[in-house]
Amino acid sequence: MSNKMLYEEIESQLKAGRPVVQATVIQTKGSTPRKEGSTMLVRHDGSLVGTIGGGCGEAGVIQKARLSLLDGKVREELADLTEDISIDSEAVCGGTLRVFIEPWMPSPESIALAHRLSELAEGGQRVVLHQIVKTPGHDGALARRAVVDSAGEAILSHLPEGLALPESPQRKPNQLKKIEGYEVYSERWDPTPTLVIVGAGHIAEPLEQFARLSGFRTAVVDDRSLFANRERFPLAHQVICGPILEVCQRIDLSPHHFFVLVTRGHTLDMDALRVLIDRGEPVAYLGMIGSRRRVNAVFELLEAEGYGRELFTHVHSPVGLNIGAETPAEIAVSVMAEVISVLRGIDGDTRPLTAISGLHPSLRRATATGKKRQGSEK
Repeated sequence: MSNKMLYEEIESQLKAGRPVVQATVIQTKGSTPRKEGSTMLVRHDGSLVGTIGGGCGEAGVIQKARLSLLDGKVREELADLTEDISIDSEAVCGGTLRVFIEPWMPSPESIALAHRLSELAEGGQRVVLHQIVKTPGHDGALARRAVVDSAGEAILSHLPEGLALPESPQRKPNQLKKIEGYEVYSERWDPTPTLVIVGAGHIAEPLEQFARLSGFRTAVVDDRSLFANRERFPLAHQVICGPILEVCQRIDLSPHHFFVLVTRGHTLDMDALRVLIDRGEPVAYLGMIGSRRRVNAVFELLEAEGYGRELFTHVHSPVGLNIGAETPAEIAVSVMAEVISVLRGIDGDTRPLTAISGLHPSLRRATATGKKRQGSEK
């Protein structure tokens, strides 16, 4: 769930006169199902939006969230996932989660704040949200926030006067600092990544859906109105019907844009790739569909035109991860998996998790126990 979707949901609940609780992971130790910044909403009827990992740890958070819905006080939950680890338990990660539990109660002020935060979450600039999660008096009052821009200038602030803000998170997007008796949780919001799908054929439909569900803004481009229309892409942020090469000439490019070229023909893919290379502006990801043979043929043609091979080193083509995909939906999963790996900085290490870390200790114990039981039965 993106930050924009989160605060839009909070605003929607508040406008309907219903309180809602926001539960945010502010600190982790050891192996945990979700990391700092993971957020879940608990509605007044007990239904959930999002998750902080499931299992017994989440159950304790929900229980305290229900109390906060009644009295309007902030709370904390320290979910210890190291206890009672067994094959029957969902809490098999072996770490701890510190979760900040904050109620939003209906009022004009809270509605306005949720609306403003949803606007800032959608913005094209990097901002940092600073939030008090513990005060010197531990009074359980509503948490207070400030949002600053990349220059450190306050965009909005509800913090105590004179409280020095911590430095913005750099290495990680989240941090927890103690300042003057307060604990301040800081969260860096980078511009929302945008996936531009050039070509609105069969792969584009599931790819747009998966990208949107993964928190991306989406734009679909095609020159055929039969394909590029709101009936096929009702929830896409942009559907652009026009000459593909002209659109590629003028569409926004930035380090937060991800491009996938899946037009109706390899020649058109090559022409679109040429346009994007000629513009010379950095993008986060540039992928082009095609078999290895066809891709090499495209690169050879461009080299014959005078383009250096170094211009293609960043092009992901053939596009996607090798999962044996065949259907349009499977190919979309493959492409989206690669896009997310680039977004998260995996640096190409997309081996199965079991190949990286092996079986979880609880699973190894269960396997060993099963083998011993089988041996005793013989």
